[in-house]
Amino acid sequence: MVGNPEHPGDIRNPARHGLTYSHREALTPQEVLAGLRAPVAAATGILTACFVGRTSTDDKQDPTLSLPRQLGNCQKALAGVPQDVVIVAHFYDVESGRKDLDQRGHGTAHEQFTIPIHRDGGIADMLAEAASPGRRFDIVICESIDRIGRRTVYATRIEHELQRHGVRLLAADEPIELARGATPRATNVLTRRVKQGISEWYVLEMLEKSRGGFEQHTEAGFNIGQAPYGYLAEKIPHPVPARRAEGRSKTKLTPDPVRAPVVEQIYSWRIDEKLGYRAIAERLNLDLDRYPPPVPPDPARAVGAWTHSSVRDVLHNPKYTGYQVWNRRAMKDPIHPGKYNPTSEWVWSKKPTHPEIIDLDTFKAALDIAPKRERSRSDASPGTANPHRQTENVYRLRSYIVCELCSKRMFGKTRKANTYYYCQPRGQSRPDGHPPTIWLPERELLAAATDFFNTHVFGPDRQELLAASVNTADLDHARAHVEKIEAVGRTIDDLELRQERLLRTLEERDDPTGAVFDRLQRRLTSLATDHRTKLAELAELQDAAPAHPINAVDLIQYLPETTLDLAAMPHHLLRQLCDAFSLSVIYNKHTHQAAFKVDIAAHTIPRVQQLAVASPADSAGTHGQFCTVPRRGHPS
Repeated sequence: MVGNPEHPGDIRNPARHGLTYSHREALTPQEVLAGLRAPVAAATGILTACFVGRTSTDDKQDPTLSLPRQLGNCQKALAGVPQDVVIVAHFYDVESGRKDLDQRGHGTAHEQFTIPIHRDGGIADMLAEAASPGRRFDIVICESIDRIGRRTVYATRIEHELQRHGVRLLAADEPIELARGATPRATNVLTRRVKQGISEWYVLEMLEKSRGGFEQHTEAGFNIGQAPYGYLAEKIPHPVPARRAEGRSKTKLTPDPVRAPVVEQIYSWRIDEKLGYRAIAERLNLDLDRYPPPVPPDPARAVGAWTHSSVRDVLHNPKYTGYQVWNRRAMKDPIHPGKYNPTSEWVWSKKPTHPEIIDLDTFKAALDIAPKRERSRSDASPGTANPHRQTENVYRLRSYIVCELCSKRMFGKTRKANTYYYCQPRGQSRPDGHPPTIWLPERELLAAATDFFNTHVFGPDRQELLAASVNTADLDHARAHVEKIEAVGRTIDDLELRQERLLRTLEERDDPTGAVFDRLQRRLTSLATDHRTKLAELAELQDAAPAHPINAVDLIQYLPETTLDLAAMPHHLLRQLCDAFSLSVIYNKHTHQAAFKVDIAAHTIPRVQQLAVASPADSAGTHGQFCTVPRRGHPS
């Protein structure tokens, strides 16, 4: 027996230092809470160990129970070896074991709990101490190898690092042999690698099954998480009788009569006026009674006002289209939880499952605004100066003009009371053939823009001019793209039909040996993989769909016939008009020509009609009659 309980001053007495070793009873909670701060006497011949523990999450498990259990199992395992072993340090984390190694051990989730084990740090601190000359331990022990990491590549790297420094990694559920030093037996290594492979397979299989369940949940129209702003959560009795008896339910979405109009208003400002997130939030905050702000899942985090991030959440949520959508955010990502997934990874229901607030065309039009607004600020309210600190002059066509030679946006500048748009690439960013500085007078550009709008947009011959300018190749490309989308859609329908046939076979056929069931299950898994692949392909094709020129030829007739004077138009009305058309101007210095491009969409025509009425017309111009516009239409 090591140590003398009757002489607490004796350094050979491990109890003096709050130590745990193999031939003593398990520590009481008071002893565990006391922790360890004193060194161990090497002269006693005691092997020193450190405990490494981990719980996966802070919301599904109870670290105050799990970690003491893990420590207790390690103590019992060490009690069965002939050597005296003392646990002198405790390292544990509350985090996912699937994180990258450089992300491990730096979390603070453990601080939310009163865990009755002194903590010397996380797994990163353990590795750092193992590499130091004055480390306190000879071996590392955990309850099972998956507590070190759920990913085999990182768990084996940790094991290798410890072996490199002469430290054994032991697991309480594996055979323990301390006489061999840091080199384990080959059979033990094989056993560990098999367990690591099974552990990683188990996690991946659970993720796959969980994903399949969420996909079916989405297809059925059930909402996951908090109802989006603008909707109310309508409770549906749980389809499983046992859970229904427990009072559990599922939810579907129904429009909120107070907040749904706010969502429509946000999309209107975004599409018609091209406002940024912050500018929309400022407008909403002017009347919080009319535009009540959203409340986060944790009410303690509510700020009582709209923010740019809350506006962004509304503009990027496809559930407003009536479809149920899942997997927009990677909430279980071990490295960046909550990050937004690419749209190709979103899982959509095949059909609308709840009333829409905005249609798909409006949602896509709002998403398309962000790339066009990059590095562009929103205007101030009408009649007020722009508050930006660098704003001294008003540049009426700011943010619409791009230099064709370098593909960079041209900026406004004033010289000798004259307004220009200039381009001045610096250093190596200036391409060959690009002058050091390009200056384009605003007066000339406004005159050209006025002629373009009065001739090609609002003029009496605009429909004939547009039809004559449509390129046959563009038409063929647009038709080919539509045909490809339709072909992928037919493939998806066929895959779904084949899945349904296999499911009916499973229901109707007896299979005493299970052989047919296994084959059908593998085939169903293969079809489900193909189905997800085709859905992602369809989403990419829809995102990249070119505008169909024929739509613009049909839509342009709904615009008023009028003649505008853009130079005399109030600044805020001019910018609203340009934003409604998504105006872009590409200027070529060598030819001194500007190419004007506008988008014509059904949802913006009513706004254009209002702006044309409110804008001063040229003395020779008259306003034409307005027509009723179809609800849906595609930009061109």
